[in-house]
Amino acid sequence: MRARSRARARTEKLARHVFIREETRTIMLKSMTAYAQGSYECPIGHFVIEIHSVNRKHLEINTILPKEILCFDTEIKKWIAASIGRGQVSVRITLSFDSSFPVAVHPNLALSTQIVTAWKKISLDCGLSVTDDVLLKLLSQEKGILVYGETLHDKDSFHHALHELVKLGLHRLIAVKQFEGEALYRDIAMRLGTLSHLIEQIECKSGNATSHYREKLKEKLDAVSGSSVEVDERLLREVCIYAEKIDINEEIIRFKSHLTQVNALINENKHDSVGKTFEFFIQELNREANTIASKAPNIEILHLDIQIKSELEKIREQLQNIE
Repeated sequence: MRARSRARARTEKLARHVFIREETRTIMLKSMTAYAQGSYECPIGHFVIEIHSVNRKHLEINTILPKEILCFDTEIKKWIAASIGRGQVSVRITLSFDSSFPVAVHPNLALSTQIVTAWKKISLDCGLSVTDDVLLKLLSQEKGILVYGETLHDKDSFHHALHELVKLGLHRLIAVKQFEGEALYRDIAMRLGTLSHLIEQIECKSGNATSHYREKLKEKLDAVSGSSVEVDERLLREVCIYAEKIDINEEIIRFKSHLTQVNALINENKHDSVGKTFEFFIQELNREANTIASKAPNIEILHLDIQIKSELEKIREQLQNIE
């Protein structure tokens, strides 16, 4: 029990002093799950934006815009893509005007006339009477009766207002992403500290694996053979072959190297998305752990390696939510 307590304390110390350096860094991991909203007032009117992002392997942007500003759809998506690396981002913009409507609206008289004529013919053939109120109601249910102008009045003002609105929404969304990312960072950093401690234990236990096997093999050969020369030759051959099979030194070195790079990655003060790069390193760490498991010279190392794979799986699950 005391040994476990000491091991836990050492793990926490490693995570606190090796991986978590809050005094000298700003945590830049960002969650892909977040929600934000904002509004912008200008002479044109009142603009409101809602942005919601969820997990996705790649960046996917969906917009819901009023007809009046559909011409800015591509630009809005470009502004968002410049600030967000991956995830499914849903954007809804609504607006209300303080003065005149900025888009010209025209009646589609040709279509309206044909629709009215068709309904009158239907009523005549069926022996029904259709009043003007009924016809007007039927027209209001048809699509394409009103045609919106293709160009906005004062398009530059709309462009500026939308840019400021999206900028505000993204600023608030990223703040939420970073807040959630801090919790992810703390959990991952603690698990990286655990991995560091476990691989150190494996390295210590693997150092005398070959010599231990040599002694054990010699005892067995001495029990069945009386010729020391023959025993020495057979022993040397067996030990050399087996030593190569159980040597995990290269895997340990690569594992520690990947771990160092992961540590550097999550502690970099960069705004770039790191989720995909992080996933690559976790795959490499898992590959080394699998090799160690297949070559584990004793049950103690195998048990430690199982703990490593368990921690890597928990980190991998957390990575599903990192941008």
